[in-house]
Amino acid sequence: MTETPGRDPDVLTTAELATKLGLSPQTVRRMANAGQIPALKTGKDFRYSWEAVREVLRQPHREPGEAADDPTDQTPAPQPKKGAGYRAQRRARTGAED
Repeated sequence: MTETPGRDPDVLTTAELATKLGLSPQTVRRMANAGQIPALKTGKDFRYSWEAVREVLRQPHREPGEAADDPTDQTPAPQPKKGAGYRAQRRARTGAED
């Protein structure tokens, strides 16, 4: 990886982050779109802070339906119907009405 003068070495492109994580660029983009890793949308692509991504990936993985760390949040997340498509799943996550 060649460094551009004046560029923050902590900020990575999708291809650079994919190489560091041993994943495909497509997988990294999907993770960013799903909100699994922090990313800044820049036009058609993303930029990632290596430190922020490492911090998120260090967190323990929670299974769906597992209790959250925040005891004040007692609202269960709505579950999409089994076999629901992408839009239905997204509506369920965001709480949007049908």
